[in-house]
Amino acid sequence: MGEGSVKKLADIRRSAMAAIAATTLLAGCATRDTGAADVWDPLEGPNRFIFAINQTVDMIAIRPVSVLYRDWMPKPAQRSVHNAMQNLGEPVTALNDAVQGDGHQAMTSVARFLVNTTLGVAGLFDVATSFGLKKSDNDAGQTIGYYAGVQPENGGFYLMLPLIGPSNARDAVGLVADSAVDPFGIAIYSLSSSTAYWIYAGTRYGTTVIDTRVRTMTALDDLQRNSVDYYAALRSAYTQRRAEQIRLKRDRTSPQAELERRDNLALVR
Repeated sequence: MGEGSVKKLADIRRSAMAAIAATTLLAGCATRDTGAADVWDPLEGPNRFIFAINQTVDMIAIRPVSVLYRDWMPKPAQRSVHNAMQNLGEPVTALNDAVQGDGHQAMTSVARFLVNTTLGVAGLFDVATSFGLKKSDNDAGQTIGYYAGVQPENGGFYLMLPLIGPSNARDAVGLVADSAVDPFGIAIYSLSSSTAYWIYAGTRYGTTVIDTRVRTMTALDDLQRNSVDYYAALRSAYTQRRAEQIRLKRDRTSPQAELERRDNLALVR
């Protein structure tokens, strides 16, 4: 490995260490949250400004392109694009499964990646699901929330990220951590150049945005149509969804929850 590649790998490791340090800082600050009853939004002014910019970009570019994609791209092709994007995320998902202590699901995620990359033609077809290999949705934000000693709704201060959307301190740190350990990004950055990496990252980001926008279009339209304050409604919906994901993961590994689950099964039987 050349000197340039070694330097690139060092840069990536530093990014990962920065994410870990930020995670530690978040864990220390999260207990100062106002609680789960209301979303903590001390940056509401700047957040609403960024939200307005995001809405403008969506109205001018993202939504029109998404509508064209939805209406003109054949449904099988749309499914293949979605499958390929999901497959690229399987290695990072497997890592989060493992960090959360779910070795079985981690191995399942690895198996999904291998099966879909080979038999599924680079992930275009989700063959793994037909084999009974369950998809996991784990990410680093959920991993932090899984181990944090606070309510799942407590993700630190709420954030509206430019061109990304709703987030919070916990999930923003998780986003950085997931990006830092993405094996495809590391490989491209190490073996090629920073230009190639940004082309890869930009293409993947753009494709994911369009795919996600198509899949959430009806739900977001309904939320906006039925909300007096769309910003506040989206903030609440995002916080509740992420909290539920974390709560489900905690419940599956909680001894008390497992006992209750077995008692319920015994009653049914």
